[in-house]
Amino acid sequence: MKTTPELLAPAGDLNAAITAFENGADAVYAGLGKFNARERTENFSFEEYGKLMAYAAKHGKKVYLTFNTLIKEDEVQEALDMLSRITRLLPDAVIVQDIGVIALLKRYFPHIPIHASTQMGIHNSAGMAWAKSWGIERVILERQISMEELMEIQKHAELETEVFIHGALCCSLSGVCLFSSWMGGHSGNRGKCKQPCRRRYFSPDGNGFFFSMNDLYMLEDIPALKRAGVHSLKIEGRLRKSDYVAAVVQAYRMMLDTEEKDIPSVLPEARAILSGALGRKWSSGFYEKANYGDIIESDRLGVSGKHAGRVTGLSSNGFTLQALQPLKLGDKIRVQPKSGEEGPAVTITKITKNGKPATRIGARESGFIHCDKAVANDGMVYKIGASAKEYGRLIEQLPAPEFLLRLQIDVAADSVDVLVAQHPHLPACRIAAEFPPAENRAVDADAFISEFMKAGNERIGVKTVSAEVQGDFFISQRDIRKLRQAFDHWLNEHYVPVADPVFIAEAVSVSNTPAVHTLAVRNAAHLPRGFSYDALAVTEDPKNGEAVILPAFCPEDALSALKARIARLVQGGVTAFRVTALYQFELLKAYPGLTLHTSFPLPVTNSPACDMLLQEGAKQVQLWVELEETALKTLAARYGGAAEIYRYGRLPILQTRAKLPVSGAITDARGAGFTVVPGDPLTELYPEAVFSIPTEDFPPVSTCTDLTYAKPGEKTVSRFNFDREMA
Repeated sequence: MKTTPELLAPAGDLNAAITAFENGADAVYAGLGKFNARERTENFSFEEYGKLMAYAAKHGKKVYLTFNTLIKEDEVQEALDMLSRITRLLPDAVIVQDIGVIALLKRYFPHIPIHASTQMGIHNSAGMAWAKSWGIERVILERQISMEELMEIQKHAELETEVFIHGALCCSLSGVCLFSSWMGGHSGNRGKCKQPCRRRYFSPDGNGFFFSMNDLYMLEDIPALKRAGVHSLKIEGRLRKSDYVAAVVQAYRMMLDTEEKDIPSVLPEARAILSGALGRKWSSGFYEKANYGDIIESDRLGVSGKHAGRVTGLSSNGFTLQALQPLKLGDKIRVQPKSGEEGPAVTITKITKNGKPATRIGARESGFIHCDKAVANDGMVYKIGASAKEYGRLIEQLPAPEFLLRLQIDVAADSVDVLVAQHPHLPACRIAAEFPPAENRAVDADAFISEFMKAGNERIGVKTVSAEVQGDFFISQRDIRKLRQAFDHWLNEHYVPVADPVFIAEAVSVSNTPAVHTLAVRNAAHLPRGFSYDALAVTEDPKNGEAVILPAFCPEDALSALKARIARLVQGGVTAFRVTALYQFELLKAYPGLTLHTSFPLPVTNSPACDMLLQEGAKQVQLWVELEETALKTLAARYGGAAEIYRYGRLPILQTRAKLPVSGAITDARGAGFTVVPGDPLTELYPEAVFSIPTEDFPPVSTCTDLTYAKPGEKTVSRFNFDREMA
């Protein structure tokens, strides 16, 4: 029997989280100030996360920690420290992009469930199988899969799946976008995307917002997702505030709780509620292949919200607004330059009209909005939020524990045993007692569960309680309270937190003999590397023989063809493959003894990730192209010839299944040049400049020159992030 999917909501702050729960969300996902894919939002302090976990535990809700960015080698200990501290609060799962973080969690915190982030790019059943082999409990699928592909993946799924149902969409495939990083070092894979896809670009045939996606909307598709058995339905929006969260959660909760036969009568009300969320134009995203050409409207400024006016004058303390829609104190607006570059968000806290204080500006009225942010002259003003219910007093009163415990209680005739589950060195607590047989109503487990949920003190709280009563006893509520107080006293005397781990890189046996590789895919000129199944052979340096590059993106309906292609290649004598995505390890398990090299665009940024891939059977691990010189040299010194540096080649900085409204040469407002190469299923964006970095003074390390889309010795080159730290 199919169960109702979990409704999972975004939480950029505590007020948004409580708003989500109060409006019907089953769970929220939220991040700390670092190592999460929305570092641009407020995020949570450790104290606030404690409050959130305490609230969720009390109300039977779940909280997932977003730890879904790439981690550099010099950040591994800091990441481990943060994980050590936050896992004491027992998040219901950690959402992960970096395979190195998976390795850290498995090694130091094996009791914490792991969810594979959409940033991990898992998009087929082979990827799901790989995730299962590493003990991952849930996969948040790539957003660029179709509904048909999702249904087929669900048939083979042996672990939980989660899909996005509403909110902003990225134009690029998840986890491999280099667009923002290429334009200035702010990596989308590190939570710092500057959204270059929302800007205006220029082509010989005109200009427009060629990469700016409409928002995802799935109200009508909820019944199909329920029938398919998808475990969790996710709303995007950690950059959004409580009013947005309230409206979207209400609308989708209504659809989830309605029987399929009654959907037509409920849908209009749900749509009306959702329209108050002030997003972009709705679309089916990538779920409908027939609509891939309609999910970008290049003539529309890609900003969310309702167009509410424009800036007609500037001063040192604010700006004059000519309003198209009413605006009032407490509303949230964004002042958007016409270039499409991201403008500042402003909460309206003070309005002046005709020199006098006011509470609102009416439609077609002019007024002055006081703010301390720089805004664009003649900028477009969009209303992106309204005042919403605030839970400030409730938040102030919430406890902020540093530790949460899972308690298992066993009630016998002469004692109560309390075990702190999953704690490595806390002994079980036995409380001696004598309980008389029940003459009428025997005590049940729920009485112990509700009382022991109150256990602890200011620092220590309770996440869950399970209880079993071994017999029919009479125990009053007053006696149960005394038992809980006795446990509290014992806990104060005996509780010792688990010590913070110190990261020590594991000893690995690696090749110290560097290799020099030159890649040039045969018959693949102008073919995006994601799908050239008939042009897989790669010519390398003759001394190193021939290898095969596998496609990083392989839709579910092409997976069997790729498996057959690999089988023919192996039967034909091919013994070396370049692994460009994690799902490929699952496909190659059937052929032990192959020589495997990991390769772009599989990101590897730290030693735990390197070790994990070497454990998977890789002979060489290619280091991630976004890394700066120091980070590359650190890993090169550790791994020698087992590490490979991508030193020359033209990189696809954006890969998408969207049918872009442009092809060929384009430029941005600053004159930087790019080329859009259409394809099926992938279209790719290449910069004019070739990636080129010097490796002469590196420690002994393998190198890769990629001539697939570049010619030797091109004059227009970029060192990317080599000379600057990847943000």
